[in-house]
Amino acid sequence: MPASAALKTRIENILRAQFPQQGETVDVSDGSGDNIHVVVVSRQFDHMREKSKQDLLWGAIDRSDLTDTEKVKISMILPYSPDDLK
Repeated sequence: MPASAALKTRIENILRAQFPQQGETVDVSDGSGDNIHVVVVSRQFDHMREKSKQDLLWGAIDRSDLTDTEKVKISMILPYSPDDLK
């Protein structure tokens, strides 16, 4: 069963507020079952360690109005700098 479209839209909006610049990418898609996968590509991640990137993303999620039940549906968050993808 795919994840709720409404929940995916909410997650995308939360992260787009954190990453609003042109050229930044926020992709929220179905994972396995009703889990959600997130990919964010942003220059904000330039020269950041992986833990700092994850902390930035999960901080935005944690500050949001998502419930704990909704948050645990996010099974994967992948933060990339554009340079990471070259």
